[in-house]
Amino acid sequence: MRKSRFSDEQMVAILREAEQTSVAETAKKRKVSEQTIYLWRKHFAGMAPADIRRLKALEAENAKLKRLLAERDLEIDVMREVNPKKMVSPQARREQVRLVRERGVSQRRACGLLGVPRSTLSYQLRLPAKDAPTLAAMRRLSAQYPRYGARRIRIFLRREGDEMGINRARRLWRQAGLTLPRKRPKRRVAASRPRPLPPMAANHVWAYDFVFDACANGQQLKCLTVVDEFTHESLTIDVAGSIRSARVIEVLTRLMSVHGAPIYLRSDNGPEFVSHAILKWVSEARIETALIDPGKPWQNGTNESFNGKFRDECLSIEWFRTRREAKVIIEAWRQHYNAVRPHSSLGYLTPHEFKQHHPPIQDHPPRAIPQE
Repeated sequence: MRKSRFSDEQMVAILREAEQTSVAETAKKRKVSEQTIYLWRKHFAGMAPADIRRLKALEAENAKLKRLLAERDLEIDVMREVNPKKMVSPQARREQVRLVRERGVSQRRACGLLGVPRSTLSYQLRLPAKDAPTLAAMRRLSAQYPRYGARRIRIFLRREGDEMGINRARRLWRQAGLTLPRKRPKRRVAASRPRPLPPMAANHVWAYDFVFDACANGQQLKCLTVVDEFTHESLTIDVAGSIRSARVIEVLTRLMSVHGAPIYLRSDNGPEFVSHAILKWVSEARIETALIDPGKPWQNGTNESFNGKFRDECLSIEWFRTRREAKVIIEAWRQHYNAVRPHSSLGYLTPHEFKQHHPPIQDHPPRAIPQE
């Protein structure tokens, strides 16, 4: 039945009036047709105004229950489609709310179902603009030092005046999409004795070893690396095609004239380090040798660690056209290693900074440098 200009109560009152008079007279008085009155009588036969109000209340309650049931069914279907594992960030939560609203759920109800504050939807993220300079600096430093991770990049940024904690540095590192290529895992020793002769101060123990590489033109590179085990300072990286005992003695003599003589020299049992010439020179200089056990390179851990960083951060990245170019690039990297690169084992100080706070030991008599 189409909507009438009379309410249900008015229709019942007109029907009562028609019972007291005639249908025709009532229809003429109320300006309706007789068929309309007969239709009302068929629909509201025997009902009082109170019954009409009760019927309307029941119909409204029934409609409300149907609506609530439909909303509940919709909420159940929506929650089945929502993946709670994806709601780990504000952006992901906003996206889930948007998907729920596409099902016809209001914003308030969608936020209530998902447990998301409505302020999350209207919050304007300000961090991208704030972090943009830091992200750009991270990308620049990562391109300059591809083997440095978030910790060392953070030290460089702090030197530039950008103070930040390690957690923020790691978050921005991930946000910038920067990754550190994984190195092949090293073979570890299950258990070993403590390394003999731990360094106590600068110039206490020097360690030296060889690293091999090649140029693009086929020239071989043999690099003699000498490291102070206490300060981790790279004293020299001598680059040549071939280095024998005489060249080793020449390099050590030059270093002793600059830094003073060490108490111990640690090395493996390579022929250049156990030759008669080397042993004679070391004896005349009153320097003790600390040869590691055969097959146990971890006893020369400081120098082995340096050689690994030298290969990882320099030799594996640079492309040397000639031996002369290799000498220049390797020396520049050594200077950077000593004066710029932060070392985690030194409290993220450089070897030069660490050496300033820990002067060489002075409790041993000066040694004469033998001349070859």
